[in-house]
Amino acid sequence: MGGIMEDKMDCRAKAKEMLKGCIDFHIHSGPDVFPRLLNDVEVAQQAKDAGMAAVLLKSHSEPTAARAKIAGIVTDFPVFGGVSLNYGVGGLNPEAVRTAVRMGAKEVWMPTIHAKHYLKEVDSVPMFAALLKGGMKGIWLLNEQGRLKDEVLQIIDIIAEADIVLATGHISIEEAMVLVEEAKARGVKKIVVTHPTSPMEAYTIQDMKEIISRGASMLEHVVNDTTHQMKNPIPASVIADAIRAVGPEHTMMSTDSGQVINPCPVTSMENYICLMLEEGIPEADIRRMTRENPAAMLGMELN
Repeated sequence: MGGIMEDKMDCRAKAKEMLKGCIDFHIHSGPDVFPRLLNDVEVAQQAKDAGMAAVLLKSHSEPTAARAKIAGIVTDFPVFGGVSLNYGVGGLNPEAVRTAVRMGAKEVWMPTIHAKHYLKEVDSVPMFAALLKGGMKGIWLLNEQGRLKDEVLQIIDIIAEADIVLATGHISIEEAMVLVEEAKARGVKKIVVTHPTSPMEAYTIQDMKEIISRGASMLEHVVNDTTHQMKNPIPASVIADAIRAVGPEHTMMSTDSGQVINPCPVTSMENYICLMLEEGIPEADIRRMTRENPAAMLGMELN
């Protein structure tokens, strides 16, 4: 028993040390229409105090680039934002993307909580269910011919010109495969597959390998999918298996944290690092997935 406890303590100490220099690419902060543990400034300050390198703020309801700029000024710390293409910004709205880019957005997420695919299983994240039930149609990226709608093509071109990140959000695997291949062909260099191991996405290892072969840059695995925030949380081993199968060169570790029932983002990242160490993922790979890879997506130079 003593040996197990010592191993746990060693893991925790190592994870705390490895937190320095990390970039958390996926944090939900307040203000928001959903309960959030911390506001933008608090998230940034805690990350700075922990020695992290940067954070990226996400909202399902509104753009976060302007909020990120304010938080960065207040805390003197790198804070980034983006826009999720849900109904709050008009859905698949090229002008919302243009505006977000002008405000300094670093990431554009395809529909998340308003994706047609996600709304089929709205109870997968109980916190969202109350606001999303009631016959909402949901957003689908493809036309009747199975090709991307014209407005999606316009959005892809804006992202390519700005050289920022295109993320898949909560769309279906079917949509994501078409999106990634077309985005790559149209010049998007930074393509992130959002939490593919999540129960709401449920990519197989073969799906993950296929979408990388079509042009995705990174698979973004999040520790939130292992927590009781999810109706059916996954074991940490599912993420570890995906990392080993696809490789750390195509993987990022983010928290997707900020929920009131989960630890704060800094602690969530520390927990995540510890979980992956316990799963046997090498330190060098974890550092790559929490530092170099997200930095490349943000166009950041690490010290």
